[in-house]
Amino acid sequence: MRSVYVFFLSIVPFVLDGQICSPYVVANAGNYSGNATASLSWTLGETITETFSDGTHVLTQGFQQPVAVSISGIILDLMVFLEGPYEALEMATDLNSGGNIPLSQPYNTAPWNYAGTEAVASMPSADVVDWILVELRDAPDAASAGSAAIVAQQAAFLLKDGSIVGTDGSALPLFNCSPVNSLFAVLWHRNHLGIMSANPLIEAGGVYSYDFTAGPAQVYGGSNAHKELAPGIWGMIGADGNADSQVNNGDKNDVWATQAGTGGYLSGDFNLDAQVNNGDKNDVWIPNTGLGGQVPDSGYKCQIPQ
Repeated sequence: MRSVYVFFLSIVPFVLDGQICSPYVVANAGNYSGNATASLSWTLGETITETFSDGTHVLTQGFQQPVAVSISGIILDLMVFLEGPYEALEMATDLNSGGNIPLSQPYNTAPWNYAGTEAVASMPSADVVDWILVELRDAPDAASAGSAAIVAQQAAFLLKDGSIVGTDGSALPLFNCSPVNSLFAVLWHRNHLGIMSANPLIEAGGVYSYDFTAGPAQVYGGSNAHKELAPGIWGMIGADGNADSQVNNGDKNDVWATQAGTGGYLSGDFNLDAQVNNGDKNDVWIPNTGLGGQVPDSGYKCQIPQ
C-alpha cells in the first residue's frame, strides 16, 4: 500500500503595533524574518485557526504559535456628555439618523489641525452622536499638563450614553503610549468648549478610566469649564461655533446667523439636530454667552492650562 503525506504551507503575517517576540515552532521546515514594523513567519504544518485577545496579549490556536505578543498601548474608557444634544439621561442621535455625520474625522482643519486618518465606510452604530477628538497629556499634575505634555491624539465616536469608542462603534479606543507620570484626558468637540480631566485617569488592568459627567470637580476649571445638564449630571458647554474657546457674539453673528435656516453637519447647529434655527440660539447660545477660556493666544485650548 502506498502512503500519501500531505503538507500544508501556512503563511502567517503578524503586523502589530508593539513588541513581538520571535515565534517558536516544531516543524519539518520553516523560516522567520522581520523588521521594526512587521514580521513574516511560515511553516509546513497547520495554519493558525483562531485568535483570542484581551487587548494586551494574543493567543492563537494552531500548529504555529508565537511565544508571546505584547501590544504597546493603553485602553481608554471615558464618559462625557455634550450639552447641545443632551436630553433625558442620554444624547440625541439626529445627526446620525439623518445621515449627516461625515465618514472621515472632521478635526483636520483649524483650529485643531489634527492629521489623523480615522474614517469609516458607514456609521458603525445607530448610537453614534458625533465625532470627538481625544487627547492624552502626561504630566505630574493637572496644572503641569499644558500643550507640551501632549503624548497622543485620536478621533473617536461619542455614543448617546456618553461613552467614547473607536471607529468600529463598540470597542474602547487603544492609544499607543506609555505614561511616565500621570495621564490627563482632553476632549474637543467642534462646537462645544473643550475640557480636561482635573484628576489623573484611573488605571486598572491596562484600562484608563474617567467619568467627566459626575460633577464640576471632574473638569479642570470646575464649573467655569463644565455645566450641569440635569441634577448631578454635567457636560461640555455648547455654542462655541467658531471654536475660539469663547461663547460670544462671534458665534452668533459669524456662525449661527450665516447658517440659520439651513440643515446638515454645521457648526452653528449647537444642539446637533441637523438644523440651524432659533433653538440653537435661544436654548444653547444665550445661556452660555460669556463663558470660555481666558488664556491669551490659547487657540482651541479653552480652560486647559498652558
